[in-house]
Amino acid sequence: MLFILAQIFGFIELIITVIYVHFKSKEKIVMWSVILNLIAATQFFLLNAITGGIVSIINAIRCFVFYYYKKKDKKPSTVTLVIFISIAVLSGVITWQNIWSIIPIIATVIYTYGLWQDKVKVIRITAGIVGFGWGIYDIIVMAYVAAIQEFLQLASSVIALYTNRKKK
Repeated sequence: MLFILAQIFGFIELIITVIYVHFKSKEKIVMWSVILNLIAATQFFLLNAITGGIVSIINAIRCFVFYYYKKKDKKPSTVTLVIFISIAVLSGVITWQNIWSIIPIIATVIYTYGLWQDKVKVIRITAGIVGFGWGIYDIIVMAYVAAIQEFLQLASSVIALYTNRKKK
């Protein structure tokens, strides 16, 4: 039953992800990232993928903090960036389950850097890279629908990059 419930959460994540990378404002992308990370965390905990779950909660908090900064029309400081990267790495070390636990940590570091940037293009690029990494992790922890979602995120990010490039 938990496995099926986890796949349902993955399906919800899939629908939202395909849509949110096409938003033009960083604020919308980041706010939807909070929701997506909470959905992902729930899914990972249902599958006993603790590192993925904890890192996803940290990612949700990070997205919320970055959203708050953006609403104040400020960029998070380099110290804030380093704090979130350090927390992600530390949480990965504490919750380490196996060699595959490194994937959520690396993905978080990459996407934290991407969200820290001001350019939506950088967010889209890092979202694509991270989608590939999380997709591999999802397959390993049996979050199969989420794996499809992550690979669609990669494709959707590439499409968004191409479409927005053409418009300019």
